[in-house]
Amino acid sequence: MNDTIERLADGTLVFLPERLNRNPAVLRGLTNDEMWVALGAGALVGLVLGVPLAIATASIAVAPTSMIASMALVLFAGGTLLRRAKRARPEIWLYRKLEWIIASRWRLGGGTLILHSGAWTVRRSCRLRPALSRWQP
Repeated sequence: MNDTIERLADGTLVFLPERLNRNPAVLRGLTNDEMWVALGAGALVGLVLGVPLAIATASIAVAPTSMIASMALVLFAGGTLLRRAKRARPEIWLYRKLEWIIASRWRLGGGTLILHSGAWTVRRSCRLRPALSRWQP
């Protein structure tokens, strides 16, 4: 049995699939970075909703409770929606999609993206016609 490991010229292994370099899904299809963004967004939404509620009820405990509840809601609902959106797409799809939305709606940082969409046409050049006209029987 041959136990030698095949390596490329740059020292990487030949047999390793590309998926091993991806960030693992930590919770409900979210990667670690996506989970922290979802928790931060949930905390911000809970704080915005919880402070007026805490003032209205005269109980300071309503604000942190609202934050934790909204964090859980955003984490589980957002994780489900994001998992469905990312299904069968490349790893970088989400970040490129967000970059495109920011560049197309608010015109920020779109220097590296192609923002023009339209129909592509493929036409024959005029140089081929004289060559074809010689082929008459």
